[in-house]
Amino acid sequence: MVNEEEKKLQPVVEEEDDGFTDEIKKEEPAEAATEESPANEPAPVDDEPATVVEEEEVPVETVEYSSDYDDERLQKIEDARKVWNKSYKFMSRIKFIVSSVILLGILAGWLIPTILMRDSGAVPLYIGLGCAAVGIVGLLIFGHFQKKHDKAAIAEYFNVYFDAINSYALADQGAENIEGNVDSKITKEEFIEGGAFDALAAIGSRDNITFQYKGMDCAMSEAAGQVDAGKALQTVFVGKYLRTHNTCELSDEGLIIYFSGNDRALPPAKLESLHLTESSSRYKVYGASKDKKVLTKKVREALAKIRTNSLLVDVTIVIKPGRTYWYLGYEDTLMVLPNDKSFDPRYVKEYKTQIGAILEAAYLLNKPAHE
Repeated sequence: MVNEEEKKLQPVVEEEDDGFTDEIKKEEPAEAATEESPANEPAPVDDEPATVVEEEEVPVETVEYSSDYDDERLQKIEDARKVWNKSYKFMSRIKFIVSSVILLGILAGWLIPTILMRDSGAVPLYIGLGCAAVGIVGLLIFGHFQKKHDKAAIAEYFNVYFDAINSYALADQGAENIEGNVDSKITKEEFIEGGAFDALAAIGSRDNITFQYKGMDCAMSEAAGQVDAGKALQTVFVGKYLRTHNTCELSDEGLIIYFSGNDRALPPAKLESLHLTESSSRYKVYGASKDKKVLTKKVREALAKIRTNSLLVDVTIVIKPGRTYWYLGYEDTLMVLPNDKSFDPRYVKEYKTQIGAILEAAYLLNKPAHE
């Protein structure tokens, strides 16, 4: 749980801005919303009580992988990180040297005239101020070129990263016609049209791509959203936002399925006001009981393969007529691109497995009922 603009939320290269959350300010994550018991819920949308599904508790596990780069695309990410890191450190050293030289120049411009021209009144001061002005202008000019250099270097790193991830995690599993890049964004309206979040104060996004999976049109982006909590903005989502088509026949309100995860999970606040129609150890279903007909045996078997863990902190699925929205909350280990530390491919490998299970569930929701 990503560019020409400045930013900081998660995800981003460590110690560097990339514009992922252009309008988002630093703050503490919102406290996870707690679901009310069925007895304390608002009036239900139908008269049927929630179905409690007894399931064997499955321990949450994170698959461990070797840190070896056993795929050339993963190796390319590490190679790109090294190039970026080397460039970043080089420019940081140059900045330190330039700043030191300018500071020494300013001091010399004031001290030397002061010592040599003791009886010249304010002349040494004026010379010192002149040196300071020249030094500041010089520092600003250098800062401009440094910023331009860093943006070009980080853009190359980001492009390599997302091209490799999208090829490795999507194309290898049958995704075709992947289009988009790290600078592609979504609007606030596109994020909230899914219905998991009613309103947002700010939205940041990057790598908004479109592709086809088994003939099904899909779109996905990295996104981060915040709401206005009064004194500060609060994070309500950080992760992958997937949109897929479906052939489901259900009411306009649709269904919301929520997979809870660890204590970093951020369940949508609106769940508290929805009718809980089914509850199990793996997920909860909100909406009208009559709409649960879209959750066929095959769909449920596919949903059972979606597991939250220390990487995928929670999943919110909104199923509406013709469109399914997947809010996949991910940890920083996937969302933050490494700088000083080596790229660890374990999280990308695990993400590949997870997105494969999610795409397959989306595909089953998109299949005609008679198939």
